[in-house]
Amino acid sequence: MYNTFKNTFNVGFAKKANGIIYALQKLPLIGKKVPSTLYSHTKLKLTLGVIATVFSVLGRFVGKALYLGVMIMLPAYYINDGMENIYPIFLQMFFFLSLVFGTIMESRVFTGSVKEAFDMIRLMRCEPKKYYLKNIIYKNVVDFIYFMPAMFILGSIIGMSPVKSIILIFEFVALRFISEAMYLFLYSKFSIIFQEKMWFLVPIMFAALATSYGLAFLKININCDVILFNFVTPLILGVLAVMSLMYVIKYKKYTNIAINTLKQQTFIDVEGAVEKAMFAEVTLDEKKMHKEDLNKNLYEDKKGYEYLNALFFRRHMKIIVAPIRIRVIIVGAIFIAGVCLVIFAPESRVDIMKELKEMSPLMVFIMYIMSTGARCCKAMFYNCDASLLRYSYYREKDVILSNFKARLKRIVGLNLIPSVELCIGIVIIVIISGYSNELINLIPLMLSILCLSCFFSIHHLFMYYVLQPYTEQFQVKSPIFSAVNGAIYFISYMCLNIKTASSYFTFIVLGVTIIYMFVALIVTYKVAPKTFKIK
Repeated sequence: MYNTFKNTFNVGFAKKANGIIYALQKLPLIGKKVPSTLYSHTKLKLTLGVIATVFSVLGRFVGKALYLGVMIMLPAYYINDGMENIYPIFLQMFFFLSLVFGTIMESRVFTGSVKEAFDMIRLMRCEPKKYYLKNIIYKNVVDFIYFMPAMFILGSIIGMSPVKSIILIFEFVALRFISEAMYLFLYSKFSIIFQEKMWFLVPIMFAALATSYGLAFLKININCDVILFNFVTPLILGVLAVMSLMYVIKYKKYTNIAINTLKQQTFIDVEGAVEKAMFAEVTLDEKKMHKEDLNKNLYEDKKGYEYLNALFFRRHMKIIVAPIRIRVIIVGAIFIAGVCLVIFAPESRVDIMKELKEMSPLMVFIMYIMSTGARCCKAMFYNCDASLLRYSYYREKDVILSNFKARLKRIVGLNLIPSVELCIGIVIIVIISGYSNELINLIPLMLSILCLSCFFSIHHLFMYYVLQPYTEQFQVKSPIFSAVNGAIYFISYMCLNIKTASSYFTFIVLGVTIIYMFVALIVTYKVAPKTFKIK
C-alpha cells in the first residue's frame, strides 16, 4: 500500500506542477513567453510541485477553518445574537451537519475523485484494493490533522477545552470509518451507490438543513455535550471504527467496484454531462421560439453589430429575461412585506429609516447577487460567440468594441430594471412611513444602487472579453477569471461589515464605476483582439 500511496502522490505532484505551467501560459502579456518545453523540465517541475503541494496543504487547513467558521460558527453567531453562550449551538450544529449527515453523505470509495481513481486504477494499473484502502485511511488521517488547528482556535473562543476538541475530531473520523464499512457492505448486498440516488440525497440534504440550522433557529437545544463527551460514546465509536477498518481491509469486492464505476464511457459521459449542465440554463429551446422572433425585419433601422445583437437579445429573451423577472418578483415581494410592516407595525418605522441611511455598503453584496451579467455572457458564448469566434473578422478591434458597447447597453438596461424597482420601493416605503422630508438624504443610497448595477454589468462583460474563460468544450479554463471573480465576491461580502455614511460611500462607488467603465472600454479595445478567442 505504501507504493500505491507514493505513486498517487507522485502523479498528483506532477499534475500540480503541470497545472502551474498551464496557468502561467494563460496569463496575459507573459503567457506567450512561457514555453511548452517546461513540461519536460524535471528540476523546475519538482520546484513547482513542492510549491503547489505546500499551498495545497495550507489551503486544506484554511478550508477546514472556513468550513467551521462559515458553515457553523457564523450561523451560530447570528442565531445566538452574539458570542455569549454560543458553545451549545455550535456543538449542536456540528453534531448534525458533520457527525450525522456528513457521515451519511460521504464515502471515500464512492464519492471520492472519479478522475483520480480512473487515472490510478485504469491508466496507472494500481490494484483497486490498495488504491481504495489508501484513500480511506490516508484521507481520514489527514482530516484529523487538518481539523485540529481550526477546532482548537474556535474551541478556545467558544469555551470548548482542547481535550474536547480532540475527542470531537476523533469521533468525526471514527464515524467516517464506520460509514465506509456500512456502504461497502450495502454495495456487496444490493450493488447500489446510495450517494448517486436522488431519492436518497435530497431528503438527507433537507433533513441536514432542518436539523442543523432549523432547530437552532427555533431555539430547540439538544444537550450534545452529554451525548458526545462521556466515557461511553468515544469508546463505542472507537471499537466500531476498529471493527470497520478490519472489515474494510478484508473486503474483497474492490475490483468489482472499480469495474462498475470506472468505465471509460461512463467517465466520458460524466464529463459531458457536467459540461452540458454548466450551460443548461442558457441553452435555447428552438421549438419554443415564436415566429415573430424569427422575423428579420424587426430591426430594419439598425445596422451591423447593433442589428446582430438586437436579434440575439430578442431571440434569447426567455433565457436572459427569466432571471430578471425572478428578481423583479423577489424585490416586489420584499416591497409588499415592507409596506405591510410600516402600516401594521408603526413602531418599526424609526428603525427602518435608520437602517436605510446606513444600507449603501450592504447594497454592494445585494447588487452583486442581483446582477445577471455572468449569465448573459455565458448565453452569448454558448449561442453566438462560440461559432463566430472561429472567423478572424469577428476578432478585429472595431468589431469587438462595437459588439462590446452594443451588449453593454443591453445588459446594463436589463440589470437596471430590478434596481430601479428597488429604488421606487424605497421611496414609497419612506413616504408611507411619514418621512418624506428624509427622501433627499436617501438620494445617495439610490444612486449607489444604480451605480452598483452598472458596475457589475460592466465587470462581467469586461472579464468575458478580456479573459474569455470558456473553451471549445464549454469548460472554464482561466485561473485569472476564477480568481478575479472570487476576489469581487469576497470584497462584496466584506462590505456587509462596513458602517459608513451613504453619501461618502456613494461618491466612492460612483467614482469607481465611471473609472472602471472607461478602463474597460480602453483595455477591451487594446487587449480583447488577442484574448477574445476560442481556447
